[in-house]
Amino acid sequence: MSKFFAYQWHITERCDQRCKHCYIFADAHHKIVETPFESLVKTLDNILDMSERMKRLPYLYITGGDPILHPRFWDLLELVGSKKIPFSIMGNPYHLDEEVCARMHSLGCQKYQLSIDGLRDTHDQLRKKGSYDITLEKIPIIKASGMRCAVMTTVSAMNIGEIPPLIDVIAAHKVDIFSFARYCPPDKDSAAKWHKI
Repeated sequence: MSKFFAYQWHITERCDQRCKHCYIFADAHHKIVETPFESLVKTLDNILDMSERMKRLPYLYITGGDPILHPRFWDLLELVGSKKIPFSIMGNPYHLDEEVCARMHSLGCQKYQLSIDGLRDTHDQLRKKGSYDITLEKIPIIKASGMRCAVMTTVSAMNIGEIPPLIDVIAAHKVDIFSFARYCPPDKDSAAKWHKI
């Protein structure tokens, strides 16, 4: 049995992308929700309490949206780091550079997870023009900081034929972890729209 209990923690819905398969923005009139810092502190206390009662150590997957866009992102990482809680970040590539990645790692971030949802044209159609290239560019920067780099692919009818060549791309970039999720439409309307893409 694992000594850890993992928590996936969505701290903000702010995001640089509007991915076609995103459950957060499935509603076109969606209002951005962001957790106030005081609530983040309380949530962290609850996580520590629950983990203690379960006799497990907490492991955090901090995500969003893009968590780095939360105005108190670094304050949260400082707090988590001060409590020696291991964590990973699941986010976008746009705000990463050598200094940012080194700072994340110094605060205890073990892994940064990016998303690649197909080869260039497919990925950019699903996420944002230019996203594929900038995502690949950030992999060595993440790894050079001391963090591991993970890539997640959301598999759907639109990209399933590109998975074998995508694996070759991921391997060539020496990604540490490659994993898959399946696309789950949040409602019938979203499913219908997805199949028309």
